[in-house]
Amino acid sequence: MDNTDSNSVDDASAAALGFYYQSQFALLTLMSQPDNDAGVAIERLDDVELKANGQQLLFQLKHSVQDNPPPVTLASVALWKTIKVWTDALPLVSLADTTFHLVSVGKVPDKSPLSALCDAQADREALLRAMVEEAQRVVDERAGATDGKARHAARAPGCEAFLALDPSVRLSLLRRIRIQQESVTIDQIPDRVAKWLHLLPKQQRLQAAERLLAWWDQQVVYTLCGKRERIIQRSELEQCISSIIAQLEEERLVADFDVMPHPEDYKADGMLYRQIELVDGKPSDVTRAVREQWRAKEQRAKWITDNPQMRSKIATYDAKLTEHWSDRHVRMTEDCEGLDPAQVQAQGLDLLRWTHDFAPNQVEPIAPSWQGHYYVRGTYQVLAIDLQVGWHADYRKLLKE
Repeated sequence: MDNTDSNSVDDASAAALGFYYQSQFALLTLMSQPDNDAGVAIERLDDVELKANGQQLLFQLKHSVQDNPPPVTLASVALWKTIKVWTDALPLVSLADTTFHLVSVGKVPDKSPLSALCDAQADREALLRAMVEEAQRVVDERAGATDGKARHAARAPGCEAFLALDPSVRLSLLRRIRIQQESVTIDQIPDRVAKWLHLLPKQQRLQAAERLLAWWDQQVVYTLCGKRERIIQRSELEQCISSIIAQLEEERLVADFDVMPHPEDYKADGMLYRQIELVDGKPSDVTRAVREQWRAKEQRAKWITDNPQMRSKIATYDAKLTEHWSDRHVRMTEDCEGLDPAQVQAQGLDLLRWTHDFAPNQVEPIAPSWQGHYYVRGTYQVLAIDLQVGWHADYRKLLKE
């Protein structure tokens, strides 16, 4: 992976950007593959190696952060370095089953012989003659230098390797080469990844792309340090995308029952009424509890129907609500020692009304975007029906009796 503008940034930054571009380009390439068995590897036979439909695709990436990236010409160092990499790889691949891709953010000039490599069907004969002529010129000028200066040092290895190939192999190689010009740049890749996530609403795609890129970066590091297989499969990518979609769905919980009235004939479980009766709750306390319990019950049922994975999140949040209640109930029970029954009831009624008036603002919501206060209020009533929480200091003993 060459970064062709290392004069504009320091070499370390250029190398880092270059490698990061490899990683992100590999992700984008794998996402675009329809074959479920496709897989990519980084820094193995080439910058990026793709296997799909029984074919092997090798990618040499030439990234640049310049406003006007250098063009790809017969005199480009990037071209001849790429040729050297591919000639070295020939003994390791089946030429008939391999295509070689030079990916450049720069452009091939319109009248350049290299234009033939931008069209898979174009004839390569004229290009072959031009490349042999250029390679021979480089080798001759290097050999004929009399001033002691090493000319064409960067291009010479590629030129020599190309000339060393059998003439028929040169043409066969050129027929398997493609140039992808004006390729996406590193700063554009997150947006391109987001566009592939069309199953998500537009406003969530970039957020999902950022999470996907973070996961991908970790997988790439693991491939390079031997913590996992070198090839990352498309099936792994799809599984990660599904997981991210599920996470975003949970975080984007909608308050479906925020202002919805319960059916006129709805009756809550009898335990709800008995719990409130123990603390001498007023009719308004009962009305509010029944309404919010119905809304929370319906909301829980809808979430689980739409996404069964919500069961775990709901159970975890129930435990959090129970803990907040327990802290208050234990202290209230201690404060009720020595009080008469009416005073104990009053303390319990205050605890019940805390769940209505203050708990929705004092307990963090079930998801960052959640706005429906009825869920906390109503869930406390759901828990009260199951005797997981209660309002009276001795609610378990009294209800058991």
